[in-house]
Amino acid sequence: MKRIHLNFYINYLLIWFLLFGIFAVNTVCGAQIVCASSDRKETVEITVSAAGDCTLGVDSRYNSVFNEYYRVHGSAYFLQKVKKIFSKDDITIVNLEGTFTDAVNRADKTFTFKGPADYVRILKKGSVEVVNTANNHTFDYGKQGYLDTVKTLKKNRVKYCRNSVIAYQTVKGIKTAFLGFNQLDGVTKETVEKTIQKAKRKNAQIIIVSFHWGIEGSYYPNSTQKSLARTAVKSGASLVLGHHPHILQGIERYKGRYIVYSLGNFCFGGNTNPGDKDTMIFQQTFSVKDGAVEKNKDIKVIPCSISSKSYTNDFQPRTLSGSEKARVIKKMNGLSRGRGVQLRASGKVK
Repeated sequence: MKRIHLNFYINYLLIWFLLFGIFAVNTVCGAQIVCASSDRKETVEITVSAAGDCTLGVDSRYNSVFNEYYRVHGSAYFLQKVKKIFSKDDITIVNLEGTFTDAVNRADKTFTFKGPADYVRILKKGSVEVVNTANNHTFDYGKQGYLDTVKTLKKNRVKYCRNSVIAYQTVKGIKTAFLGFNQLDGVTKETVEKTIQKAKRKNAQIIIVSFHWGIEGSYYPNSTQKSLARTAVKSGASLVLGHHPHILQGIERYKGRYIVYSLGNFCFGGNTNPGDKDTMIFQQTFSVKDGAVEKNKDIKVIPCSISSKSYTNDFQPRTLSGSEKARVIKKMNGLSRGRGVQLRASGKVK
């Protein structure tokens, strides 16, 4: 009997040792698999396109040409020649320089722009997801005009940014925040810093800051533009975009981030024949690894004209090629000289 009991206990212990061994091997192997998986940090790429001033309407005291083009050609016409670019990216942002409203009480100023709510279809048909509304034409028709604009944008699921209102877009699991400030209203560095911190607290991984700033008709940024832009970068901005001069200004690389001082006009109903029709689409592909935006040189300038005709503004931006493209690239290199940015003939940064 003792021998039987002894054999039983020996076999019992052997079974437990065998089970423990299997468990230990599986645990170690599983840990190795988890470790190996965590070591392979996936890089996610997000491409953002940015364009300048879009005035989708008119000041009826001067002309109604833009409205006539809309009546004849419809909403898809205006961004038709750049839609292919905007639809291929992940997010497109423009500066909305005007209002969507039927209000009649205009502000006491030289130019006041408005279009009916239907004009939001231009953005939708053109694959524009975000607009900046922090500019000097936001209240062209008072508070009512602004509220009407916001209502139309929300109804059509076009995100907008202005002051404390941050537009968030999540693509491929990456949260991007769009902030907008009108420097002409006297925005402070402290406000910029606090709003960027607000976006960070909301776990935004890419932070893009738009400024309405500078001097109309000037090809070079002033000291206020430079100071605000650098404050934004030091506070955590991944990219800084500018508009208001109505013409192109240079690009600066600062602390590994880019500052586009002025994107110029784009789909601009406010002028039937601007003297300088050069514009561009600025495009950057952000690489996000382990939640952090890597510093890279993956940017591209796509030279454009605000019109498909040289002798007038037909409100249909188009990409440029050949000698026209080369001329705008050369122009941008001249405006960006000394700012750490030089473009290749392709429009990509060297």
